[in-house]
Amino acid sequence: MIFVLADDLTGAAEIAGICLRYGLDVSFDIDTVPKKEATVTIIATDTRSLTADEAYKTHFNLAQNIISKTNNRIFKKCDSVLRGHVLTELSALMDVTEKSSVLLQPSNPKGNRCIKNGSYFINDELIENTGFATDPDFPSKTSIIKKLILDRTTKAHSLDVHTGQIKKIQSKGIFVPDCYSVEALSECIHLYNDNMIIGGSAAFFEQFLISLKLTNSRITNKKRQIFNNYMLISGSTHPESIRFAKTLEASNCILMLFPENLINQEFNETLLDDFVIKIKHVYNENKKVALRISNEIIPFEKSASHLKIRMSLIVKRLLAITNINELFIEGGATTYHILKTLNWKSFTPVEELDSGVVRMQCNLNPKKYITIKPGSYAWPNGLLN
Repeated sequence: MIFVLADDLTGAAEIAGICLRYGLDVSFDIDTVPKKEATVTIIATDTRSLTADEAYKTHFNLAQNIISKTNNRIFKKCDSVLRGHVLTELSALMDVTEKSSVLLQPSNPKGNRCIKNGSYFINDELIENTGFATDPDFPSKTSIIKKLILDRTTKAHSLDVHTGQIKKIQSKGIFVPDCYSVEALSECIHLYNDNMIIGGSAAFFEQFLISLKLTNSRITNKKRQIFNNYMLISGSTHPESIRFAKTLEASNCILMLFPENLINQEFNETLLDDFVIKIKHVYNENKKVALRISNEIIPFEKSASHLKIRMSLIVKRLLAITNINELFIEGGATTYHILKTLNWKSFTPVEELDSGVVRMQCNLNPKKYITIKPGSYAWPNGLLN
């Protein structure tokens, strides 16, 4: 069995999509080890939004639970551009497993995210010269892999980070080999053995499955389902998210932004309920609706946290008074908070609609389905009409 620990919900779903692509049975839970046994067991967390100490504790406790059952393989899913508490979370897994070396490969050459000479490139551009340089939580102020990882680590550690052309791993530490092609991604796997911890991007996880001979043949995609009755939660601040939400209006899907009285620091529950009723009427009339907080930056202190709570409350109340059974949500932190508010913790992945876009059935309420993706990914063309 393979256990996957992810620091972000959409990243975890991307792993589930790869498993579905190859016909592997997969179980998926949030913040806990799933009860259902499967070839691949995925545990989604939101530790990218937590402190380093909280991220360490979460990964330490989950790893202890996994290892206590049997000596299963653990794959640490991390962000392809290394946002989050990557080194801290790897340290937790090393402390539990007592392993002293890690093979880490975050790159995704098919997505033009590559590592050359120990530096990170996106579309042949150093990452420090891209939009990731202004990420609100983990800005990429350098392209040097070693500095990217170490600068984002506030918790004490004694780990060395090795980068560049790596032919063998014979010492302690974190090893991040250069990777600038799909062939190089496959070659990195040959550095791995069971005495190491392995982690990285979803693309690297696919190579890991191939190396274990779990991917004899790919499942041919079925004819794509087109969804008409749904609610889309556009929770990402990525420009692609804003662009797509606006284009939905051409298909008679009304885009609703939070009214001004709900994006102030003061919270008025009556005004929130009024907005819920307005959304309900729009949905009942069109059988589809898209919801965003705003297309502008909201300036008040801790606005992101407060507004996530309000969005989650709106979704919960709408589901209680409408027949919405299909939710489309983008952005890992937004998705995580909504699902926690709904108390939806366990899922059955059912379909990979596109790379990173995965539809799952809620085990608590099997009539409900959720499709999620990272904010930087596009929704498939023609999916939502």
